[in-house]
Amino acid sequence: MTGLIYAFTGDGKGKTSAALGVATRSLLNGEKVVWVAFYKQESWGLSEAKLKDKFENLEMIFTGKGFRITNFDKKLMRDGKELKLATVGDGAKVVDTASEDEHKMAAEYGLQLAANSLQQKPFLLVMDEVLNAVDEGLITEKELLEVVGNRGETHVVLTGRTGPSGRLPEGLMKIVDLVTECKKIRHPYDLGKLAVKGLDF
Repeated sequence: MTGLIYAFTGDGKGKTSAALGVATRSLLNGEKVVWVAFYKQESWGLSEAKLKDKFENLEMIFTGKGFRITNFDKKLMRDGKELKLATVGDGAKVVDTASEDEHKMAAEYGLQLAANSLQQKPFLLVMDEVLNAVDEGLITEKELLEVVGNRGETHVVLTGRTGPSGRLPEGLMKIVDLVTECKKIRHPYDLGKLAVKGLDF
């Protein structure tokens, strides 16, 4: 049997949470799971990063360089490093500490690790926020299609936003088995309220 491909997309919250639910089911059934995060960093203290201490059958890889901000309020230099600052909602600040090249290299590295993991033939491969990376041009749809095309019996979960249209790129849309759109109706972030540990990360 060829592995199924699930895509959780849209502008609303719940994409990574849905992927975590699928991964947890697999883990509790004793299946091998590989998780590759394309933007998030382990240094953020994400609750899900602790899963690898609970499950021997989970490999969790964080390759991201954090927030990628293209619409920023200002740039500043700190310790010889350029920082991009953006204001959200009622004044909360988010910071991008990586250059465009660093974001691109991180996404390409994540894709390579995902491809390499398929040689282990895990039951499930989760590529968290990989759709963002495609939408933002850090990796190409063709590169992603090549990786998932080599999945064999491994099931694959793809998460992330897909731009203003909210639709998957055409090539991906042709091969995915399930697409769920998380539609934003209301979000605390729009009011400047940042994520809550235990609820959001």
